[in-house]
Amino acid sequence: MNANNQIKTHFDNKVIITFIIVFILSCGLLAFKKSNEVDCSVFDYDTDIKQYMVGDVITFSETSGKAYSWRWYFGDGSDISYKSKELHSFSKAGNFKVKLLVNGTCEIEKTIKVIPKPVIESKEPVVVDFESPIRVIQGELVQFEDKTVGAETWEWKFGESNHVDSKLKNPKYKFNSIGVKTISLVVNGDKKNRVLRDIIVMAKSEKNTLKKVKVAKVVAKDTITNVVVEEKPQPIIVKSISEAELEKLLYSVSDNKISLINFRNQFCEGNVPKFKVNTDSRFMTLDQFYKSIKNKGIKIREVKINKDNDQCIESIYVNFKYKTFF
Repeated sequence: MNANNQIKTHFDNKVIITFIIVFILSCGLLAFKKSNEVDCSVFDYDTDIKQYMVGDVITFSETSGKAYSWRWYFGDGSDISYKSKELHSFSKAGNFKVKLLVNGTCEIEKTIKVIPKPVIESKEPVVVDFESPIRVIQGELVQFEDKTVGAETWEWKFGESNHVDSKLKNPKYKFNSIGVKTISLVVNGDKKNRVLRDIIVMAKSEKNTLKKVKVAKVVAKDTITNVVVEEKPQPIIVKSISEAELEKLLYSVSDNKISLINFRNQFCEGNVPKFKVNTDSRFMTLDQFYKSIKNKGIKIREVKINKDNDQCIESIYVNFKYKTFF
């Protein structure tokens, strides 16, 4: 009787211990699952624009700082992306379900509406033309008249500054300095619709240096009737350009914004300067120098101008280097 009781008691203790162990393991597993449970509400994604058009590059990003893996599905058949920030564009209009899977568990899905790009009606280029004098006097009011067919807006630059001087159709302008000024007219806000034209601005004192004729009085019918003609030579038109202005002009050549003819027109007619470049002791012609820097990107270190007795530029020294990627 005592032996049977001992066996029964021993068996009951094992069951109790097993139950306790299973209970402890279950509680531990439940606690582990609770501690590793992910709060998906902290995750979301955003875009850098609010209206989506066909072909626009859109930046999709997730910035919670709590994610360690990402899977982007853009709903247009494109490949899956695995970065926190992704650039994507849609090739056609429609509604696309863009889904982000964060840390392999949390899923964020939004519908993106992509609209077609508006069709911009291309305008045919117009032939720009305007009327103006060839030679003008410093300080005098000069009339410019646009002759462009189809012009609706105008942007005039009169060669003395880098900004637009007038937006009128037929403006008037006074030149403050002498020399050759390149007039620029852009119509309809399109730089393709542009024309350049040179005007010579002469000093104020030169307006009275035109040919003058003085006729002597007739003393008697049969006496001296000689006509004395006093002629003054035509003034030399000095194309005044400073070293700072010349530097800007050279950058315009380098950027392929000015033609060889316009470049040559900046100097006195018949007295085209020669160029010395960097450490080279030899002279280059204007044409050679123009070709050496045209559309090649340069960085100018120094420009020096030498003038002759007529104040025309005789020679120019230019110290520069070609721009590189390094």
